Amino acid sequence: MHNRTGDITDFVNYDLDEVNYIDLWEHNSVEVPAYHTSYGSFIALSTLKDISSAYAKFGFESYGRSEVVNVSRIKDLKRAKGGTKVTFIDDTYVIVRKNV
Repeated sequence: MHNRTGDITDFVNYDLDEVNYIDLWEHNSVEVPAYHTSYGSFIALSTLKDISSAYAKFGFESYGRSEVVNVSRIKDLKRAKGGTKVTFIDDTYVIVRKNV
């Protein structure tokens, strides 16, 4: 929560059974959940930019300013009006602005 550097070291993984308590903490004029553990306090990811950075090691990638996509679940990519239709292995899809 405090002393963030703005790089990948800001993001940590922890199990919920390590959380002592959760409260709300004001971050960028918005209240977000803060998770307090024995080894520090952490706020929930609240922007797609943070989510994209933190989840990159799990195969997620920013596909524009509005979506973060799990690349390992992509079945098909097709050009669509205004971007790309990303179809997933379960046949759901999203239209992203990025031309992939």
